[in-house]
Amino acid sequence: MHRHRKGRGRPRRAATAITGLLAAVTLGAAVWFGFGWGKALFVDRPVADARDAALSGAFQAAINLNSVDAENVDASIENMRSSITGEALENDLAATEQQIRDQVAQTGTSMAGEVLFGTLTELNTDDEVAKALVVLAVRTTTPENFVTNKVSVNVSLREVDGVWRAETIEPLGSVQMEAGPAPGAVPPEAAPAAPAPAEAPAPEEPQGP
Repeated sequence: MHRHRKGRGRPRRAATAITGLLAAVTLGAAVWFGFGWGKALFVDRPVADARDAALSGAFQAAINLNSVDAENVDASIENMRSSITGEALENDLAATEQQIRDQVAQTGTSMAGEVLFGTLTELNTDDEVAKALVVLAVRTTTPENFVTNKVSVNVSLREVDGVWRAETIEPLGSVQMEAGPAPGAVPPEAAPAAPAPAEAPAPEEPQGP
C-alpha cells in the first residue's frame, strides 16, 4: 500500500510541474507579445506614420513644382509656395515667378505633373528631415501640341508645422514619353486654305486697223 501511494504521487507532482511550466510559458508569451504590441504602438507606428507623411509630402512637392495651370496661374504659384521651405527654394521661386507668369501669358503653356513612382531614401525623425526619389510624368501643353516627359527628381524634405515640405529639389533626368497635337487643336493640313489672290485680267492686245 505504501508503494502504491508513492506511485500515485508521481503523476500528481508531474502534473503540477507541467502546469507550472505552462504557466511560465504563458507568462513569457504574454510578456513577449505585450512588448511587441507596445513596441509596435509606441515605436514602430510613429516611424511608419512619419515615413508615410514624408513620402506624401515629397509627392505633393514634386507635383506642385512641376505644374502650372494657364487658366489659374495665381493658384499654381500658391501651390508651389505651400510645398517649399528654406531660403534656397523660396528665393528661386521669387526670382522666377514673374518669368513663369510672362511665359504662360505669351504662350498659353500649361504643365501637369503626375507621380509614377516614389520612395524615401532617408528618414531622420529626430531632426525631422528626409530625402525621396520621385519619378513623374510631366505633360506640357500649348494651344497647338503637347509633350509628356518622364522626369526624375531627388527631393530633400523638412517637416514644418506638421507638414513635410521640399527644402531642395534636384532634377536627375528627363525622357520623352509621347507627343502630339493638343486636344481640340486643328492640324495644319486640315486648316482651311487661304483664298488665292485674284489674278488681274491680262491686257488686251492692240488690234490692227
